[in-house]
Amino acid sequence: MSFLFQSLLSIGLPLVALPLVIHLINLRRHQKVNWAAMDFLLESQKRNKKWIMLRQLLLLLLRTSAIALAVLMLAGPVLMSQWGSLLGSGVTHHVLLVDDSYSMADRSQDSTGWDEAKRAVSQILQQATAKAGTQKITLLRFSSATDLSAGNELKFASRTLDRETIEAINSALESEPVTETAAGPSEAFQAALALPESETGESRIAYVISDFRSTQWTDNNQTRQLLGQLRQQVADMHLVQCVDLTHPNLAITRLEPESGIRAAGVETWMEVSVSNFGDQAAVAVPVAVTQDGHKLPAVEFDEIAPGQTVTRRFRISFPDAGPHQLTAQLPSDALATDNSRYFACDVPNSFPLLVIDGSGAGDDSYYLRTALSPGGSAKPGWSPRVEPASFLRNHDQLEKFAAIFLLDVPRLDESEVSALEDYIRSGGGVAIFLGTEVQRSFYNEQLYRDGTGIMPVELDVPNQLLSVGDEETPDVEVEDHPVFRIFSGQRNSFLSVAKVNFYYAIKHLQDLPGDTRVLARLRNDAPFVVEKKLGKGRVVVQLCKLSPSPTTLGVWSNWCVNPVFPVVANELAGYLTAARRNFEVREVGSELSFNLAEDEYQPEVIVRAPQSGQEEVLNLSTRIEGGNYEVDAGKGNVSGIWQFELSPLQQANARKFIAVNVAPSEGDLNLLDRENLSAQLEGIDYRYSIASQLTASEDQLAGFRLGDTFLALLVIALIAEQCLAYKASYHGGVGGSSR
Repeated sequence: MSFLFQSLLSIGLPLVALPLVIHLINLRRHQKVNWAAMDFLLESQKRNKKWIMLRQLLLLLLRTSAIALAVLMLAGPVLMSQWGSLLGSGVTHHVLLVDDSYSMADRSQDSTGWDEAKRAVSQILQQATAKAGTQKITLLRFSSATDLSAGNELKFASRTLDRETIEAINSALESEPVTETAAGPSEAFQAALALPESETGESRIAYVISDFRSTQWTDNNQTRQLLGQLRQQVADMHLVQCVDLTHPNLAITRLEPESGIRAAGVETWMEVSVSNFGDQAAVAVPVAVTQDGHKLPAVEFDEIAPGQTVTRRFRISFPDAGPHQLTAQLPSDALATDNSRYFACDVPNSFPLLVIDGSGAGDDSYYLRTALSPGGSAKPGWSPRVEPASFLRNHDQLEKFAAIFLLDVPRLDESEVSALEDYIRSGGGVAIFLGTEVQRSFYNEQLYRDGTGIMPVELDVPNQLLSVGDEETPDVEVEDHPVFRIFSGQRNSFLSVAKVNFYYAIKHLQDLPGDTRVLARLRNDAPFVVEKKLGKGRVVVQLCKLSPSPTTLGVWSNWCVNPVFPVVANELAGYLTAARRNFEVREVGSELSFNLAEDEYQPEVIVRAPQSGQEEVLNLSTRIEGGNYEVDAGKGNVSGIWQFELSPLQQANARKFIAVNVAPSEGDLNLLDRENLSAQLEGIDYRYSIASQLTASEDQLAGFRLGDTFLALLVIALIAEQCLAYKASYHGGVGGSSR
């Protein structure tokens, strides 16, 4: 016989001695009083002493038995013998919650955590089939928990356990390997709590088969709370740990362009980040890079400290327009799943830019267009288009531009301001260059708007930057920012030739909000370039006129004729357009869906999944909104480059790539051992086992519950105790007298 709540035995069984203690205490309270008739009573006591002692012993035995039966009943006795079917209920429901997130692919020698999980499931099934009574099984994989909320059903839910069911479960686990998801225990517990309630007489046992990683279990109040709720609904809970050692692991956690992709033929800086989840430094780590199937020079990491993430930059160039892919690969280690990371993008020939020039002679746009698109053999990848301010009223056309530049624009009407603000909040980038035409009151009242508008600062009057007689101090000092990377290191000498004569001062310099940042300052510490984040987009303001043409005040600066200004202008355009030049990178488990214009494409798409290369033909239906086809390939449950073959109406077939990557956090293989897990789950009653040590004879939970039987015995014992106590003259007679 075993018990579902063994901890209650250690607390309750000592209470069995309570009637004996009370009896002994009462004996000490008796006092000797000699009186005349005492000899007759002593003689009578001698004749009835044996019968009185027997009744007292029987009464004491019944009272101790009543306490023992109450404790045993609450402890949940389970009898494994066939004889238990005569006394208790015989339906045991095993609920198996199996972790199949990709950390379970952690390899140690010739086995993985997933191998140990499958072995544990097999052992539990063998244990259950060896027991008497009806056995049921429900198998819930962590990765399928979210599918249940969408209305899907479990494949193995409340199935009667027989040989056919066992073979089906083992076959399913073998044919469906560990997933690449980062499915956690919380979703699985929520799904288990949503299962139908236990039937009358059913004993439900929950098994959590996992690797118990620190990132998912440490200080996770939600997981602990849900596990506690599940424990209250089941007769017992068994935690089975499939990995017993923490292995060092490196993971590629990021592969993205530094400031958005560039056009075809334009060099792009990419960033690759590697995280060290181990407890020792990793040295001389190479990352192999492949672009469109061609190997590039490896990116070397000299050293990555324990628990640290290091980022390196490397250059690439996509030679032609269209879809492109990039793969970064680490050498093999304990966990291969996170050693690869993928990137995909659709590269255009150029990105359109909208330029609104309000300067009198239109000279500001001349210098900007020359810097961004000089012509000739150069391929900067930008297509500047100069328009008047009224063009901003075309809301639908603004979305086609990667960024917008306002050059010395005097003012805008209300609809133009609204369109510009909507553009920024939706992810657009805007650069504002001030000048003599700017109407300061309009900018402060309508664009700054007490800090709620698109202007990052409130303007004061133009000031002159006075000479200090120190030729070694440059007029402009830049911060560490992607726009001004050209001035870093030895190239700082270019700043010495940048001259600024006039600039707009700003009000309330000490009260800049947290979403505003100064990117460049003048030598008198006055801001020169200021940035503000608004919604998903950003605004960069230069507090000086762009062109060096003379004005009523004089020449404002020679900034745009600096030898490196074309580089700064291109970096500024790249920085502003980064949010709108999206690349197709998603996480495993996310929906792979996008829209196609009905008037440009045929309603058929071929999907090729990575790794397996399996094809699926999707026949599309037109969505009601906007007349677009919706391409929905379901969830991307496999990492890699997903390829979509499109069928345009007026040209040859086209392709679209979507990169799907694993969640980086799942690569942290630090786990909780038995002691740390117990500390995290303090107050929750459970049993713990290591999967590699689990044997078919270990389970003692499947059997017949005898709670009702012990309750009946308790009632009988209490009735017998009352009757015997009455016979033993411990209850008052009629009228309150004693016999």
